[in-house]
Amino acid sequence: MKQMMKKSSFAAIFFALAMFVAAPLAQATTITEVQAMIASLKAKTTNVTITGKSAESKDRPGLLDKLNEAGLKVDQAKFCDAVLKLNDFKVKVNALIAAGKINQDPAAGTTGQELLNDADATIASLNELQTQSVGAPCQ
Repeated sequence: MKQMMKKSSFAAIFFALAMFVAAPLAQATTITEVQAMIASLKAKTTNVTITGKSAESKDRPGLLDKLNEAGLKVDQAKFCDAVLKLNDFKVKVNALIAAGKINQDPAAGTTGQELLNDADATIASLNELQTQSVGAPCQ
């Protein structure tokens, strides 16, 4: 019986420790971590295949501008403004997906859906920062 208790206690402690170690990886909690997420999103946006005559003159630069603006807002600790910029980014990515102008094949590299997922993760982290600073997430 004691042997079994030790095994279950060890398993419980191990599980708790594993959760503690894994939890910080799920969401960023510092401005530096959020900026790294935005930098990663910029790199993916730079590399994603966008087609059409305005791909390089309007679409990609517009997406990158939104990410640059979000990064600036993070530096200013204006987390909700950064969320707005990322939501604008998502609207544009969704429009490109709907128009069939952005890669959606994972085998061909970064996809529009991947950009949306990364933007959502960054927004979640920004909401966490906003909660840490004022006690409530962005509206």
